[in-house]
Amino acid sequence: MRTYEKPYMLSIEDLMEGIYAASGDAASSGGPECDSIYMNGVWQGQDHSAWNGAERGYKQQFGCLGCPANTDTGCGLRSHYVESGEADSYDVDKGNRKPEWERRGYGPDDKVTDWNM
Repeated sequence: MRTYEKPYMLSIEDLMEGIYAASGDAASSGGPECDSIYMNGVWQGQDHSAWNGAERGYKQQFGCLGCPANTDTGCGLRSHYVESGEADSYDVDKGNRKPEWERRGYGPDDKVTDWNM
C-alpha cells in the first residue's frame, strides 16, 4: 500500500500556484477521458492545406475528425462537458472517443488512402 505524503504550498513573490496531489493508484478527474491512443487528450484540427495535393498521414490530415467530443475549435471534453455541469450524458460514448481514422484501424502516419471520414 502506498503511503500518504502531505502536499505543501510553495510561495514565490508575485506567483502562487496550487499543487494537487493524489493518494492512490491513479490521478484522474473522474470525468470522461479521451480514448485515442494517438491523440492522448490533445485536440488537433484538420490540416486543410493538405487538400491541395500534399501527402499527409491521417493524424495530420484529419486530426480529431469523427470523434464524438470533437468541436470546431477544440475538445468538447475540455469545454462542453464542463459547461454542461458534467452531465452524465457524456458517458454514452465511453470507449469511442477517438478520431474516425483510428476507429477504422489506420495509424497516425499512414498515408491517407481513405478520404471518406
